[in-house]
Amino acid sequence: MQLKNKVIIITGSSIGIGRTMARTLSAQGAKIVLNARNAARLNKTFEQLKSEGIDCIAVAGDVSKMEDCEKMVAQAVAAYGGVDVLVNNAGISMEGSVENLDPEVFRKVMEVNYLGSVFPTKAALSEIKKTKGSIVFIGSVAAFRGIPDYSVYSSSKNALTSLAEALKIELSDAGVHVGIAYVGFTENDPEKTIFNADGKIIAQPKRDFIKAESPEKVAQRVAKMIANRRFKHVFTPLGKLNAIMTRFLPGIVGFVLSNNYKKKKG
Repeated sequence: MQLKNKVIIITGSSIGIGRTMARTLSAQGAKIVLNARNAARLNKTFEQLKSEGIDCIAVAGDVSKMEDCEKMVAQAVAAYGGVDVLVNNAGISMEGSVENLDPEVFRKVMEVNYLGSVFPTKAALSEIKKTKGSIVFIGSVAAFRGIPDYSVYSSSKNALTSLAEALKIELSDAGVHVGIAYVGFTENDPEKTIFNADGKIIAQPKRDFIKAESPEKVAQRVAKMIANRRFKHVFTPLGKLNAIMTRFLPGIVGFVLSNNYKKKKG
């Protein structure tokens, strides 16, 4: 798929990977529909990108609410005449054991990470079928194996795999491309937040224990997935190793996770 003049919705695009994807895809000629829940932050990003010459509109809304997703798609169609690509990027993480997590954290993370991909997809599907375009899910290597203290995040990203697999078959005769990107550790945006065990929003802790991939590199990989209409793609060498080890040597992966968790807890 050539991206020139394609209309691309990117959910969760006011900061981080989403904002970087907007720049990367625009550089290839795409028209961008920005989206985020935080209207003030979204407008700031919109003004910044417009000043850079990027052809975009901004639609504030909560992707875990169907009516907001329908509004987003309707405004994209009103502005640009249709939708070619949907990148389901919006998401949030958490930290805390299953025992200690506030019950609301389970619900909120699943609403944003899972339903926040289901509802935009459902809202945009009729338009994307018209253009034989693409639906891409931004997953995570955390989906390959349940990660202690990140159980809900792992579960929500794992659910996207089943969703993408089912959707790919359902749309096999419609000419629509479905893809899922398994993103590895990515450099933190300073504004990135997560839920703590009590359900409070806190700044994303720094992850200095491993080399993280830049948002620019992630965005380039996603752009290539769309252009090549690729189904599944695991990002980073460590992510690929994780996928192979989990599939063929699950006992070793379990041992390493258990050992690291015990060391972390002291």
